[in-house]
Amino acid sequence: MEIALNNKTYVMPKVKTRMLRKAIEINENIDFSNMKTKDLDGLVDFIVELYGNKFTRDDFYDGLDADKLIETLNSSINGIVGNLGNKLNEFPNK
Repeated sequence: MEIALNNKTYVMPKVKTRMLRKAIEINENIDFSNMKTKDLDGLVDFIVELYGNKFTRDDFYDGLDADKLIETLNSSINGIVGNLGNKLNEFPNK
């Protein structure tokens, strides 16, 4: 996965299990239909960490077009959580 900010593209490094855990925790704890600014800051901080701290929260806020915010958050979080679901489905049923 990748993200483009201010005409620069960042590639997400291989995701470690801790980041997967954080993504699941975010899904459990944030009410996406009633998001607060602290929730958004937490999500952006997660995205920054997910991409290896190659950009800052301010880079994200100032470099991403507003109409791409939800798509970017969704694809980043659900991309790694969804990959886990796909891997779990590969296990044979017992």
